[in-house]
Amino acid sequence: MIKRKLCLLLQNVTLQVDKEDRWLWRLKSSNDFTVRSASKVLVNQQNTYTEVSPNALWHKDIPLKVVLFAWRLIRDRLPTKDNLIRRGIIGPNDSLCVGGCGLMETSPRLFLHCQLFGEVWHFIHLWLGVCSVIPNVPADYLNQFSFVGGNCPKGLLSIMQLIWLATV
Repeated sequence: MIKRKLCLLLQNVTLQVDKEDRWLWRLKSSNDFTVRSASKVLVNQQNTYTEVSPNALWHKDIPLKVVLFAWRLIRDRLPTKDNLIRRGIIGPNDSLCVGGCGLMETSPRLFLHCQLFGEVWHFIHLWLGVCSVIPNVPADYLNQFSFVGGNCPKGLLSIMQLIWLATV
């Protein structure tokens, strides 16, 4: 079913060899990137809780246990060492990441930035042919990853969400 959707999305794509590829910066009316425009966006960002669309998580093609795991990851409800320390289950001396990086084990570190486990995202990006900076918040990354193609058709959005959920 997913393969069929992907084929339908790509059937009308034609490569134009005589045209130059161009990046578009959608946060400026001229679509041109400037450091000033990026800085303005970052400075004006408010540090708030990131909402994740229920449709992004409750995907019909993903087993319920995977959906629940992703939901717990986004809500920081997994039994990572920082959460176990906070609840008094283990002591502060047992806080180091199982990936061997020497830093405290947190959900973002373990699933997104760990040199051992987080490296999977690097290979996913290579496979998809995208260049991206991985945020520090899993919910932000799900939103970013889902819309990596910009304003994309619903089918492509669903495929990107499926890839993200299958990877975590």
